[in-house]
Amino acid sequence: MTAELELLKTQDKKIMQLKGIEALLSWDQETILPEKANDYRSEQMGLISSIIQEEATKESLRNAVEVLSGDDSLSLEDKALVRYYNRFFQGEANLPVSLVKQEGELLGKSHQAWVKARQNDDFAAFAPYLSALIELAKKKAKIIAPEKNSYDALLDLYEEGLNQEMLDPLFDDLKRSTHELMDKIKSAKVNDEFLFKPYDEKALHSFSLELNKKMGFDYLRGYVALSAHPFTTSIGPDDVRITTRYTDPSLFDPISSIVHETGHALYDSHASLNPAIRGTSIGQGVSMGIHESQSRFWENMMGRSYAYWQSMYPSLQECIPHLRDVSLEDFYKAINKVNPSAIRVNADEVTYNLHIILRYEMEKLLFNGEYNINELPQKWNELSKQIIRYEVKNDSEGILQDVHWAGGLFGYFPTYSLGNLYSATFRKKMIEDFGGEDNLNAILKSGSWCEITKWQNENIWKYGGIYTPSQLVERVSGKSLDADAFKVYLIEKYTRIYNL
Repeated sequence: MTAELELLKTQDKKIMQLKGIEALLSWDQETILPEKANDYRSEQMGLISSIIQEEATKESLRNAVEVLSGDDSLSLEDKALVRYYNRFFQGEANLPVSLVKQEGELLGKSHQAWVKARQNDDFAAFAPYLSALIELAKKKAKIIAPEKNSYDALLDLYEEGLNQEMLDPLFDDLKRSTHELMDKIKSAKVNDEFLFKPYDEKALHSFSLELNKKMGFDYLRGYVALSAHPFTTSIGPDDVRITTRYTDPSLFDPISSIVHETGHALYDSHASLNPAIRGTSIGQGVSMGIHESQSRFWENMMGRSYAYWQSMYPSLQECIPHLRDVSLEDFYKAINKVNPSAIRVNADEVTYNLHIILRYEMEKLLFNGEYNINELPQKWNELSKQIIRYEVKNDSEGILQDVHWAGGLFGYFPTYSLGNLYSATFRKKMIEDFGGEDNLNAILKSGSWCEITKWQNENIWKYGGIYTPSQLVERVSGKSLDADAFKVYLIEKYTRIYNL
């Protein structure tokens, strides 16, 4: 091993350990932190953010990466690590430590402000924090990629190569095809009232954890807690945390939540089992879009399938007694009911992308044009009516529903829709490899899903960040990303459900 490569790996390990501490502070803040401790926690988060930035931008590390760039003798994994840091030094490494510290402190305060604002349906209380975060994001974008449009620079942070030129036609196509499918099924009547009846939260949580375990979540390497907004975070190679919630109206929402987050957790935990990348910056999911493909695959393509519930419905009926009078067929139709609604995380498969398109249009407004912070809720409501076809009743179910902007994650939302498209592409290839959809359904019906997760690990998880998102998709599917597989999946599934 050369001196430069040893320095790179040693420094990367230190940076990842610091990021784990930062993630732990954040996880604690969103789960059990006492309210009065938040201001001090914000200072702690600002400090750790600045330390990470200092360590990651050391001149010795930059020099080592420059020396290693283009070295064909490096292993595939080492080349990927060098590529990761080259990308970093071309962008985020240029952020001043003072700005990173300022952002860390602001994020700590803004999260608490968002929680209260959402509880009280009070956008005005959150507006100053949102305004400050937007201006800070604009500054970051200009530093990271001064030659790019600010919003394009932010999009690229979460999905390498992503920009508005790519997303505009993709989202226009998705919106058009989604509205066409909605028009075909809007008159269909599906009874889902039984999903909204009171239930025993402890019993449902026990069932949710059963699903979590059956998917392969390892409780020796992970933990499940409650939070205002479900999320997954990695504290270390053997410490992946999940949160869920039981505050949504439908009993199916918490089920979807934990299945979704477990999909994320399995990706990170399996990537870190690859000894060649364990504990490194590439020993985790390669991008948010690919990450979302794994969570959306389990949440919807598996977790809303008939075969999945042939296995799991009897156990759910044991936990939720009033479901014993509901047939599997009626339950299946109810969890796949297509109905424009307010909350993104509870949206059905068909309308979900419309929620992302709304947020994408809002973010373009924030970064490409002039805006009045006090008019943003009204604009959100207008777009909801046009795009989702839902009339927002209040700001808590509108502009305040997501935690992402309070976390400064501008440019993140489009990766959810990319995840849907990636997941359909991966599912299509999985079906081919299994010898047909009937064989995939037989595995789901059996209640033992290790063949599915083995396929995911062999084709996606174990590679972590070794390949770029586009390289990974082409390796698995043999083609670049498009919306075709996803559109075919939706049309075939909902044609059967609604007898179109």
